[in-house]
Formats: sequence, C-alpha cells, structure tokens
Amino acid sequence: MKNNFPKLLCFLLIVCSSVPVCEAQYATGVGVHVGKFSTGIDIKHFFDATKTMGYEIFGGFTQEANSGYMGKLFFVKQLPIRQSRLQVPTKIIFGVGSHAGFYKDPYYRIKDGQALYYPVNTFSVGIDGMFGLEYNTRRMPVTIGVDATPYYSLLNPGPSWIDFGVNVRYVIR
Repeated sequence: MKNNFPKLLCFLLIVCSSVPVCEAQYATGVGVHVGKFSTGIDIKHFFDATKTMGYEIFGGFTQEANSGYMGKLFFVKQLPIRQSRLQVPTKIIFGVGSHAGFYKDPYYRIKDGQALYYPVNTFSVGIDGMFGLEYNTRRMPVTIGVDATPYYSLLNPGPSWIDFGVNVRYVIR
C-alpha cells in the first residue's frame, strides 16, 4: 500500500481537478482590493436572478493626499465577454456610485499648481464611476479582477481623480 499511495493521490488530484466546479454564476464575492490609492476589503453581491446586476462595497485605507480612510458603494452591471475563440470566463464590469473619505492628516487640493490644505479631520464625499474586467477561475471559487475608478469629490475635492486596482475575491454561491 505504501507504494500505491502516490499513484492514488495523483489519480484523485487529476479526477478532482477535471470536474468544472466553479463555472456557474456566483451570488456574493468577498475579498481584497489593492489599488494605486485605496486598499481594503471588497464585497460584491448580485441581487437579480441573472446575476448581472448588483452592488459592490469597499472599505479601507487610502493613500490619496496624506492618507486616510475611504468607503465606496457602487451599483454594478456585469456582462460576459463573448469570444468564441478564447473560451475564457471573463466579464466586463461597469458601474456608478459614490465615495466618502476621512483624512486625519492635512488633506489638500491642487489649484494653479499649488497645494491648498484643508483643516485637519477633513471629510470628502463624491461621485465615482467604475470600469473593469473580472476572470472567474474554473477550478477554484475565486475571481480575479482589474478596474479603473474615476472619481470626483464634490465636498472637499482632493488632488487625484482616478484610481486603478486589482482585486481577488472568494466566491460564495
């Protein structure tokens, strides 16, 4: 039996990995988002039967200006990319939403090339857009995505206007 164990293990790994476990649509994904400015926890949940419309919630740290805390809420639409040659489960995502930020350290905006500082403990609120791609792995309950998030702060605008990021989410069916 000792000599058969590696063969049995290899056989089980091949059989288990050949079963398409995660090709179905998912309802909720929980993971980590790492961006140019924002890094934190990311949750996406679909609320319609076709699992194409939902919301995405982000909470974490931001390195915009002199760092702070950021929260975002998006309404998202997710559509599959239909390419008959590639057969890759990739989806295009776009959405609109809002953000709110809190900055303990001096937060600033740029006007005429000069930094104009707000008082300490500044809040920032604004509107966001999102455009991204998401790959749903076929064998594991994980999605990997990239996105671009243009934003504008209506209350206390900051020095930046776009954030790029990568996210990895665990899929809950």
